[in-house]
Amino acid sequence: MIKKSIVVILGIIENEKGEILLSLRNDPKFPGAHLKWDLIGGKNEMGEGPEETLVREAKEESGLKIAVSELLPQCICKNWERPGHFQHTLVFCYGARKLSGRLVSDGHKIDELKWVTPQAALEMDLIFSARIFIELYLEQRPKHTKNRSKLY
Repeated sequence: MIKKSIVVILGIIENEKGEILLSLRNDPKFPGAHLKWDLIGGKNEMGEGPEETLVREAKEESGLKIAVSELLPQCICKNWERPGHFQHTLVFCYGARKLSGRLVSDGHKIDELKWVTPQAALEMDLIFSARIFIELYLEQRPKHTKNRSKLY
């Protein structure tokens, strides 16, 4: 059995209307995530800081340039299993805002990109970590300001 541990960095990316960006996952290898809505993000690569990971993933998955703000005060630990494979995943999430670009899906593991209000997102079929982070973001939202955003 293959065993591995990874770190995933997600972002709650806001546009100028206060909507957040969601992606519809297409990943049949992970039935718990397949065809569910998720936040933009991905695996932290060797030598990258977490903010750099989010900036890279946002550009790759959505075509957007973003500014990263604070880390949400939560880490989610999830184990994914499928035949012959066990993956231990630590998931972290940052607030972020769109700086420029237009939505373009990479088409790799994403079927659709969509801007929605955070409240509307909670009514969608979300992957478990996205739901937890969006709820936390709504609780923390008054703390998110443009002045605290950093460019990477």
